[in-house]
Amino acid sequence: MNWTNEILLIAGGILAGIVNTISGSGTLFSMGVMTLTGIPLVMANTTTRPGVFFQNLTGVLVLRKTISSQHGQFKLTPILSTVAGAMAGAWCATQVSNASFNLMATVVMVALLISFLLPGSLTRRSKLSFSGSSGWAAILLFLGGLYGGFIQIGVGILILVILSGVYRMPYQEANTYKLLIVLIYTIPTTLYFAFTNHILWKPALLLAIGQVIGAYGAARFIRVNTKAHLWAKVISVLMIVATLIKVWFY
Repeated sequence: MNWTNEILLIAGGILAGIVNTISGSGTLFSMGVMTLTGIPLVMANTTTRPGVFFQNLTGVLVLRKTISSQHGQFKLTPILSTVAGAMAGAWCATQVSNASFNLMATVVMVALLISFLLPGSLTRRSKLSFSGSSGWAAILLFLGGLYGGFIQIGVGILILVILSGVYRMPYQEANTYKLLIVLIYTIPTTLYFAFTNHILWKPALLLAIGQVIGAYGAARFIRVNTKAHLWAKVISVLMIVATLIKVWFY
């Protein structure tokens, strides 16, 4: 790996840390830059997990006051459900072929691209709402964990939707809990990928360095700026397009 690829990985990690901390889908950047350096998308999916852990740890530490002030609203059962789903998803991620994963990741990225490009008024009208029961939370977060363990792309947005719908949380509060949930389930999934030799450690560590830098800056920024997630959509769209071109045409 030459120095230009190393710089690209750190830069991609910074963008991933920023976007994931502000809203979600920042894994587009960590996985995207890995594909640009020649790493297959299926291996990039597992290699990105150490960086996701350190990025979310940084965000939680900076925003810990938000969690401590609202701790009574959140229960242990939904978190355990998310971890169970994530472990099942992680096993699936090690069984799929590169070609099959490319196809599934493409579907996810195109769906995200469409959601980013939809008019804001349309997405607000279609906002989901669920019962506030713990049963709903457990089921939905299990499915969210299953998805996140299998393919990390966009899981932050999915969990934000669940938290907003089930718990009626405002954006900033739900975003902080999202960081906590992803942090918790990333521990066992990262260990699983490490023990099954599905992590390329040098790219993973370079990404982690960038993600910590990006997450720290973004977490401090969103404490005072409630509109920070809007501009993140623009660079996310550009990264989706670049990744799809690389995967399918080069």
